[in-house]
Amino acid sequence: MLSLCDPLHETYEYRGVEYPIDLTFDNVLRFYQLLDDKEFNNEEIVATAFEMFFDMKTKDTEFVLAAFKDISDYISREPYGNDGDATPGNPVKYYSFTQDAGAIYASFMEQYGMDLVDQEGKLHWDKFKALFAGLGPKTYFQRIVQIRMKDTSKLEGQELTDTLQAQNYYELDENKTEASRQAQMDSVFAMLKANAE
Repeated sequence: MLSLCDPLHETYEYRGVEYPIDLTFDNVLRFYQLLDDKEFNNEEIVATAFEMFFDMKTKDTEFVLAAFKDISDYISREPYGNDGDATPGNPVKYYSFTQDAGAIYASFMEQYGMDLVDQEGKLHWDKFKALFAGLGPKTYFQRIVQIRMKDTSKLEGQELTDTLQAQNYYELDENKTEASRQAQMDSVFAMLKANAE
């Protein structure tokens, strides 16, 4: 988490030794992709993540496991609680760093004049998270999130149709289930039936 009075974390201490660590935003995002990759088992994920963050290999399993846990805890800390990502009580996600990459890129350019591609390997995760959380409601990314979060239960007619179409268009792949598709279709059919009567 970003601090205005402490330096950014660029080393990791283990048993009194400081090790340089790569906490650039793009490396952390690759770590999140690794966690979602079904082709790796848990041991491979931990070993690969260690190599990603430290650019080295070690046979010290305790070091690898301690670093994995500490880094995972560190990068997932939030200053105000949940920021819109899925939680155990809220299985629906409202954004994806992978699927929304273009919208996030465009929003950083729009709001900060920052080219995230040029910042790969440079911009620290803590800075990225602070800027990401500060994206304004009129940015492309935040407009997409607002569409995904919009409650359609009190909408009618063309507004309901437009909102459902937009939600379907911007729906995250991981949230697409047969149940959600069916619920959307039921809403559309109910609206069409009401309009026909």
